[in-house]
Amino acid sequence: MTDGPPLMLNRAFFERKENLLKVLQLVFGFITFLTNYWCYPNPHFLYCGDRYFTSSQVFQLAVFNGFCLFLTISLIIANVAGAYDAFYKTNPYLLERYLVYLQTFLYSVAYIALVVDYENSPYAKAFTIPLISTTFTLLVYVVDALMQCRSRKNPIGH
Repeated sequence: MTDGPPLMLNRAFFERKENLLKVLQLVFGFITFLTNYWCYPNPHFLYCGDRYFTSSQVFQLAVFNGFCLFLTISLIIANVAGAYDAFYKTNPYLLERYLVYLQTFLYSVAYIALVVDYENSPYAKAFTIPLISTTFTLLVYVVDALMQCRSRKNPIGH
């Protein structure tokens, strides 16, 4: 026995603005992950390229970028697969709202950590690439969080 309808393809995925923002978050998240991987200067290398990782870079990659990418991919897959409709008793829209707030907070902390690295670096120009990509990703998450905060009605849309 099941508690709800079976999982099926959500054909109306792109009708909600929040889902379009999820796709943008995914794209900008991958760009931010790649720029933090390939272009994160450290005291021994003043340029972008292959080198060993610093603790700040691993912190950015694993804690912020990797975790938020995992959550965003999970939300997209759950929504496309129809899990929001199949498991309606758990209110996945409320869970999505809290996860967006968490991801916005994490990217805010990531941005602050990048600014601190930027200010402590004598060659700050190399940090502009990760800083710009993190800024755009943070802005997309802030827009999504504001949209989630403003939607006071039932998140399902009824």
